[in-house]
Amino acid sequence: MRVKSYRKEFALPPNPKARHLRCYAHLDGNIGELLPHLNTVLGGHQYDKETPSLTLKFKGKLITLYSQMIAINILKDEAEADSILEWLRREINETWKRRREIEPSYEVSAKPRILDILRLLPKTNCQQCGQATCMVFATQVSEGVSCPDDCPPMDEPSRRKLQKYLDAYQPACWS
Repeated sequence: MRVKSYRKEFALPPNPKARHLRCYAHLDGNIGELLPHLNTVLGGHQYDKETPSLTLKFKGKLITLYSQMIAINILKDEAEADSILEWLRREINETWKRRREIEPSYEVSAKPRILDILRLLPKTNCQQCGQATCMVFATQVSEGVSCPDDCPPMDEPSRRKLQKYLDAYQPACWS
């Protein structure tokens, strides 16, 4: 096990009108050598070999993993931070166990194609997801801001097909 625990610290963003939190989790273990493996497993948005750090763009959050810290931006509350940090702790420890089987990646992975995502959506432009069109929603899914579960009118077979497509590019949405 690479990370057993972490100590959380919360901060408000510099904009006084912002209604979200930032979280910094200080890890009890060093994951620096594991970052290229996590890049492979989690499909990083940006990998910086010099720092070293790995940034994920996922569910509307920017999550940056450093050797001994995780930074998460745009959190609703502490419960959301706990959910994300526990998901990451599991991913880190599972990746540590399997590290010899995983080819490390120092590159940024490709993103899912917007038109491929759009083909799998109901294309009703119903706005139940909070977006003006299915094209906007498809763009958010491609960027990792939204997940298939965020589309209420999508039927279950289509949802599974879209999630299977996305799994090739990014991890499944955490619970």
